[in-house]
Amino acid sequence: MKSTFLTLIISLLTFSNGFGQENLPPPTQDAATPEFDYGSVKNGIYKNSFFDLEVTFDPEWAVQNQQQVDQLLELGEEMIVGDNADLKRVIKASKINVSNLLTVYKYELGSAVDFNPSFMLTVENTQLVPGIKNGKDYLFHAKKLLSKLEMKYVFDKDVYEKKIGKTTFHVLEAKIDFMDLKIKQDYIVTIKNGFSVIFIASYKTKAEKKEVYKVINNIKMN
Repeated sequence: MKSTFLTLIISLLTFSNGFGQENLPPPTQDAATPEFDYGSVKNGIYKNSFFDLEVTFDPEWAVQNQQQVDQLLELGEEMIVGDNADLKRVIKASKINVSNLLTVYKYELGSAVDFNPSFMLTVENTQLVPGIKNGKDYLFHAKKLLSKLEMKYVFDKDVYEKKIGKTTFHVLEAKIDFMDLKIKQDYIVTIKNGFSVIFIASYKTKAEKKEVYKVINNIKMN
Protein backbone atom coordinates (compact mmCIF):
# COMPACT_ATOMS: atom_id res chain seq x y z
CA MET A 1 0.00 0.00 0.00
CA LYS A 2 2.96 2.34 0.52
CA SER A 3 3.42 2.71 -3.23
CA THR A 4 -0.27 3.55 -3.63
CA PHE A 5 -0.10 6.33 -1.04
CA LEU A 6 3.05 7.70 -2.63
CA THR A 7 1.68 7.97 -6.14
CA LEU A 8 -1.56 9.56 -5.01
CA ILE A 9 -0.02 12.11 -2.67
CA ILE A 10 2.70 13.12 -5.11
CA SER A 11 0.01 13.57 -7.72
CA LEU A 12 -2.01 15.80 -5.43
CA LEU A 13 1.00 17.92 -4.54
CA THR A 14 2.04 18.31 -8.15
CA PHE A 15 -1.33 19.51 -9.30
CA SER A 16 -1.70 22.37 -6.87
CA ASN A 17 1.33 24.26 -8.02
CA GLY A 18 1.62 27.06 -5.52
CA PHE A 19 0.36 29.99 -7.58
CA GLY A 20 -1.46 31.35 -4.54
CA GLN A 21 -4.81 31.19 -6.32
CA GLU A 22 -7.62 30.04 -4.06
CA ASN A 23 -11.32 29.67 -4.72
CA LEU A 24 -10.84 29.92 -8.46
CA PRO A 25 -14.15 30.01 -10.34
CA PRO A 26 -14.87 27.51 -13.11
CA PRO A 27 -13.86 28.63 -16.59
CA THR A 28 -16.14 31.20 -18.22
CA GLN A 29 -18.83 29.40 -20.15
CA ASP A 30 -20.15 30.49 -23.53
CA ALA A 31 -22.46 28.97 -26.09
CA ALA A 32 -19.59 27.09 -27.72
CA THR A 33 -18.24 25.56 -24.48
CA PRO A 34 -20.00 22.57 -22.89
CA GLU A 35 -20.64 22.37 -19.15
CA PHE A 36 -17.89 20.84 -17.02
CA ASP A 37 -18.06 17.06 -17.03
CA TYR A 38 -16.41 14.63 -14.62
CA GLY A 39 -16.75 11.88 -17.20
CA SER A 40 -17.82 8.28 -16.95
CA VAL A 41 -16.29 4.81 -17.24
CA LYS A 42 -17.84 1.78 -18.90
CA ASN A 43 -16.15 -1.45 -20.01
CA GLY A 44 -12.63 -0.01 -19.90
CA ILE A 45 -13.47 3.25 -21.68
CA TYR A 46 -13.47 6.65 -19.97
CA LYS A 47 -15.30 9.44 -21.80
CA ASN A 48 -15.46 13.15 -20.98
CA SER A 49 -17.50 15.57 -23.11
CA PHE A 50 -16.05 18.79 -21.63
CA PHE A 51 -12.53 17.88 -22.72
CA ASP A 52 -13.71 15.89 -25.76
CA LEU A 53 -11.60 13.07 -24.36
CA GLU A 54 -11.60 9.28 -24.53
CA VAL A 55 -9.24 6.94 -22.66
CA THR A 56 -9.28 3.20 -23.35
CA PHE A 57 -7.68 0.69 -20.98
CA ASP A 58 -7.79 -2.98 -20.03
CA PRO A 59 -11.16 -3.48 -18.27
CA GLU A 60 -9.45 -5.96 -15.93
CA TRP A 61 -7.52 -3.07 -14.35
CA ALA A 62 -9.00 -1.67 -11.12
CA VAL A 63 -10.80 1.67 -11.41
CA GLN A 64 -10.88 3.59 -8.11
CA ASN A 65 -14.01 5.46 -7.10
CA GLN A 66 -13.76 8.90 -5.52
CA GLN A 67 -14.31 7.59 -2.00
CA GLN A 68 -11.37 5.20 -2.37
CA VAL A 69 -9.13 7.98 -3.71
CA ASP A 70 -10.13 10.38 -0.92
CA GLN A 71 -9.48 7.76 1.78
CA LEU A 72 -6.04 6.93 0.40
CA LEU A 73 -5.11 10.60 0.18
CA GLU A 74 -6.15 11.16 3.77
CA LEU A 75 -4.17 8.15 5.00
CA GLY A 76 -1.05 9.05 3.06
CA GLU A 77 -0.95 12.82 3.53
CA GLU A 78 0.87 12.86 6.85
CA MET A 79 3.41 10.31 5.63
CA ILE A 80 4.51 12.56 2.79
CA VAL A 81 3.94 16.08 4.09
CA GLY A 82 4.57 15.82 7.83
CA ASP A 83 4.81 19.24 9.49
CA ASN A 84 5.56 21.20 6.32
CA ALA A 85 3.09 24.09 6.59
CA ASP A 86 3.66 25.27 3.02
CA LEU A 87 2.81 21.90 1.54
CA LYS A 88 -0.24 21.61 3.78
CA ARG A 89 -1.41 24.94 2.34
CA VAL A 90 -0.85 23.58 -1.15
CA ILE A 91 -2.99 20.52 -0.42
CA LYS A 92 -5.75 22.71 0.99
CA ALA A 93 -5.72 24.86 -2.14
CA SER A 94 -5.70 21.82 -4.41
CA LYS A 95 -8.96 20.56 -2.95
CA ILE A 96 -10.60 23.69 -4.36
CA ASN A 97 -8.95 23.88 -7.76
CA VAL A 98 -8.25 20.26 -8.65
CA SER A 99 -10.47 17.38 -9.76
CA ASN A 100 -9.30 13.80 -9.98
CA LEU A 101 -11.21 12.37 -12.92
CA LEU A 102 -9.76 8.88 -13.26
CA THR A 103 -7.46 6.66 -11.19
CA VAL A 104 -6.72 3.14 -12.43
CA TYR A 105 -4.37 0.51 -10.99
CA LYS A 106 -3.32 -2.72 -12.64
CA TYR A 107 -4.21 -4.71 -9.52
CA GLU A 108 -6.79 -4.33 -6.80
CA LEU A 109 -5.47 -2.35 -3.84
CA GLY A 110 -3.79 -4.63 -1.34
CA SER A 111 -2.81 -7.27 -3.91
CA ALA A 112 0.34 -9.28 -3.17
CA VAL A 113 2.62 -7.42 -5.59
CA ASP A 114 5.82 -5.42 -5.10
CA PHE A 115 4.45 -2.46 -7.05
CA ASN A 116 1.10 -1.58 -8.55
CA PRO A 117 1.45 0.28 -11.89
CA SER A 118 -1.13 2.99 -12.45
CA PHE A 119 -2.28 5.90 -14.54
CA MET A 120 -4.27 8.89 -13.36
CA LEU A 121 -6.11 11.76 -14.99
CA THR A 122 -6.39 14.98 -13.01
CA VAL A 123 -7.32 18.50 -14.09
CA GLU A 124 -6.49 21.83 -12.48
CA ASN A 125 -8.32 25.09 -13.10
CA THR A 126 -5.58 27.46 -14.29
CA GLN A 127 -7.78 29.92 -16.12
CA LEU A 128 -6.69 32.81 -13.89
CA VAL A 129 -3.01 32.04 -14.37
CA PRO A 130 -2.49 33.53 -17.86
CA GLY A 131 1.22 32.67 -17.94
CA ILE A 132 0.35 28.98 -18.28
CA LYS A 133 -0.18 28.66 -22.01
CA ASN A 134 0.92 25.05 -22.53
CA GLY A 135 2.00 21.93 -20.69
CA LYS A 136 5.61 23.08 -20.52
CA ASP A 137 4.61 26.19 -18.56
CA TYR A 138 2.61 24.10 -16.11
CA LEU A 139 5.39 21.57 -15.62
CA PHE A 140 7.90 24.33 -14.86
CA HIS A 141 5.94 25.12 -11.70
CA ALA A 142 5.16 21.47 -10.94
CA LYS A 143 8.86 20.57 -11.02
CA LYS A 144 9.66 23.37 -8.57
CA LEU A 145 7.05 22.05 -6.17
CA LEU A 146 8.23 18.45 -6.44
CA SER A 147 11.74 19.63 -5.60
CA LYS A 148 10.45 20.97 -2.26
CA LEU A 149 9.46 17.51 -1.05
CA GLU A 150 11.76 15.74 1.39
CA MET A 151 11.99 12.65 -0.79
CA LYS A 152 14.72 12.51 -3.40
CA TYR A 153 13.69 13.47 -6.91
CA VAL A 154 15.81 12.99 -10.02
CA PHE A 155 14.99 14.57 -13.38
CA ASP A 156 17.21 13.08 -16.09
CA LYS A 157 15.54 14.93 -18.96
CA ASP A 158 14.24 18.37 -19.67
CA VAL A 159 10.52 18.72 -20.32
CA TYR A 160 9.82 17.57 -23.87
CA GLU A 161 6.95 17.68 -26.35
CA LYS A 162 4.86 14.62 -27.18
CA LYS A 163 2.14 14.42 -29.81
CA ILE A 164 -0.73 12.07 -28.98
CA GLY A 165 -3.26 11.94 -31.77
CA LYS A 166 -4.18 15.53 -32.60
CA THR A 167 -3.06 16.97 -29.26
CA THR A 168 0.32 18.33 -28.19
CA PHE A 169 1.33 17.37 -24.65
CA HIS A 170 4.49 18.11 -22.67
CA VAL A 171 6.16 15.48 -20.51
CA LEU A 172 8.22 15.61 -17.31
CA GLU A 173 9.93 12.35 -16.33
CA ALA A 174 10.78 11.86 -12.66
CA LYS A 175 12.54 9.19 -10.62
CA ILE A 176 11.63 8.92 -6.96
CA ASP A 177 13.56 7.27 -4.13
CA PHE A 178 11.53 7.27 -0.92
CA MET A 179 11.49 4.80 1.99
CA ASP A 180 13.28 2.15 -0.10
CA LEU A 181 10.71 2.53 -2.85
CA LYS A 182 12.14 3.47 -6.24
CA ILE A 183 9.59 4.31 -8.87
CA LYS A 184 9.23 6.36 -12.03
CA GLN A 185 6.47 8.84 -12.76
CA ASP A 186 5.81 10.65 -16.01
CA TYR A 187 3.66 13.78 -15.94
CA ILE A 188 1.97 14.35 -19.30
CA VAL A 189 0.20 17.71 -19.60
CA THR A 190 -1.81 19.81 -22.04
CA ILE A 191 -4.14 22.81 -21.67
CA LYS A 192 -7.80 22.85 -22.67
CA ASN A 193 -10.88 24.92 -21.78
CA GLY A 194 -9.08 26.82 -19.02
CA PHE A 195 -7.72 23.67 -17.36
CA SER A 196 -4.37 21.96 -17.20
CA VAL A 197 -5.10 18.35 -18.13
CA ILE A 198 -2.58 16.03 -16.48
CA PHE A 199 -2.00 12.33 -17.01
CA ILE A 200 0.38 10.53 -14.64
CA ALA A 201 2.01 7.22 -15.52
CA SER A 202 3.56 5.38 -12.56
CA TYR A 203 5.74 2.30 -13.04
CA LYS A 204 9.00 0.60 -12.03
CA THR A 205 10.02 -1.65 -14.92
CA LYS A 206 10.20 -1.31 -18.70
CA ALA A 207 7.43 -3.87 -19.01
CA GLU A 208 5.18 -1.85 -16.69
CA LYS A 209 5.98 1.34 -18.62
CA LYS A 210 4.96 -0.39 -21.86
CA GLU A 211 1.63 -1.40 -20.32
CA VAL A 212 0.82 2.07 -19.03
CA TYR A 213 1.92 3.80 -22.23
CA LYS A 214 -0.32 1.51 -24.24
CA VAL A 215 -3.10 3.54 -22.63
CA ILE A 216 -1.38 6.94 -22.82
CA ASN A 217 -0.43 6.63 -26.48
CA ASN A 218 -4.00 5.91 -27.48
CA ILE A 219 -5.64 8.88 -25.77
CA LYS A 220 -8.20 10.52 -28.04
CA MET A 221 -8.63 14.25 -27.48
CA ASN A 222 -10.10 16.65 -30.05
